[in-house]
Amino acid sequence: MALGAVIEGETGHDEVVMNQAARKLADLSVEYGKPLGLGISGPGETRLQAQDRIENAAHAVRTVVKMAARLKEIRAR
Repeated sequence: MALGAVIEGETGHDEVVMNQAARKLADLSVEYGKPLGLGISGPGETRLQAQDRIENAAHAVRTVVKMAARLKEIRAR
């Protein structure tokens, strides 16, 4: 599970950072055959918006844990 926050700077690099982080994490998930949950809070998100998404993040973490356990069962066969 990867959670992060990207803060807007004076240039447009924040979008590059978010896109590349998501891409590389997806690449690693495929390369190692591991499930990955990803949540990145981007520029402009308010504290209230972030708080509203806490349960979504918790659900994503639970899902990744279940996926990892299921993959372990499948590979043990």
